[in-house]
Amino acid sequence: MTRVAGFLTAFLLIACMGEIPMSPTQQWDGLDFRLETRPPHITQGMMEFLVIANRPGRKPASGMVIDLRVGPTGRWVQAIEDGNVGVYRRAIKVNDPKTDIMYVHIRRKGKDKDKEKEGLLEFPLDYGIKK
Repeated sequence: MTRVAGFLTAFLLIACMGEIPMSPTQQWDGLDFRLETRPPHITQGMMEFLVIANRPGRKPASGMVIDLRVGPTGRWVQAIEDGNVGVYRRAIKVNDPKTDIMYVHIRRKGKDKDKEKEGLLEFPLDYGIKK
């Protein structure tokens, strides 16, 4: 009974939080990528960014190296893979959520294990501004 009560409490807390804004999904090399932030609405200052990567069927895509930067000339920082669940996280400073763009550089082994594939995605951060 205690597990059920704990589950219901957690479910109600999540439901009360409201909707968490997510960036539009982008594709690279057969994978889907999107961004979320913590706290959920993007403001100026330090924000934790979650890059969520999925294979077809919403299965997690893990084992990649993800680097992030804000703007085309910002400093690249490596995101930390959060287990094998397709989530990569890193805190980064946002200067202006209305105009800043998050650059996501992706590296992973290709089908030929000796070759590495690389890609770059751009996510405008205005998706997460509280309206």
